[in-house]
Amino acid sequence: MACRSCASEKQQNFSGEVSLAFLAIEKLKKDPVYVVQKILVCLNCGFAELIIPNAQLEQLKKGM
Repeated sequence: MACRSCASEKQQNFSGEVSLAFLAIEKLKKDPVYVVQKILVCLNCGFAELIIPNAQLEQLKKGM
């Protein structure tokens, strides 16, 4: 599959941990949501894709 940004075929899967935080001032006291997942990175332009698992997606929905 080609990169969605630059159409390069030079992509690699990495294991990664991403912390998603709520930026609204009234939500600063909410804990960040941690996602450990495979991340597809384009080695040409740096574009990255990941799928957030359902459990963490629900945490994000509750935080909104």
